[in-house]
Amino acid sequence: MRPVIVYPPTIDWDYLHQRPQQLLKVLAELGCICIFCNPNIHKRHAPGFRHLSENLVLGSSVPFSGAVDWAKTTYPHQPVIAYFTYPPHISMLKAVKTDLLIFDAVDEPVEEFADWLPSYREAAQEADIILATARSLKERIYSLTGKEIHLLPNGCDYEHFKTAQIRQLVDIAPLNGSKPVIGYIGAIAPWLDFSLINVMARFLPDYEFAFIGPMLKQNWLAFTSPNMHYLGYVDYPSLP
Repeated sequence: MRPVIVYPPTIDWDYLHQRPQQLLKVLAELGCICIFCNPNIHKRHAPGFRHLSENLVLGSSVPFSGAVDWAKTTYPHQPVIAYFTYPPHISMLKAVKTDLLIFDAVDEPVEEFADWLPSYREAAQEADIILATARSLKERIYSLTGKEIHLLPNGCDYEHFKTAQIRQLVDIAPLNGSKPVIGYIGAIAPWLDFSLINVMARFLPDYEFAFIGPMLKQNWLAFTSPNMHYLGYVDYPSLP
């Protein structure tokens, strides 16, 4: 018996390749059937279900209820598991019958995510299994529920990035290979500590600082040193 794991529409599959995509890829390799509901905001995929590998299915422009129905029809007699990271989804998930509910706590419900707080407790209380990326999250959820929480910190897709260990000169404007590069890949968002980053850049003038990723919740960058560069968004396959 193989579990079918369904992740509800939250982020596009190939826009920001994050923890949910990474975990489902690995679980599919381990034999689980994984369905990633792709909101398809950027219209990169045809609507419907498509196998990315033997056990990994992309459901583009498919609602969570539709993905669960498809899973039950395509894989009868297999347990269907809902895995989610966005607490406000809890109401939607409760309305659809699944065999197990896994809540993965990936961010604190504060500051930019403060609007999560009303549904955060409910998500943790309703979940059968709770994961957390950090000890502070584990402690927060335990204080809300008293439940067992499994600490599962973030990691790196080593097989994808190992080619980057081959040292080479970076010749991508405005970088010309004359200085070492300190790089950041990910969302360029208000939760970055720009004050600290600007101090680092000022005290390390012989290094170039390069930032790659989409801007979230902001439309400008508070860079104060000429050795700081924003290179925009780069597709996941090209990052190494």
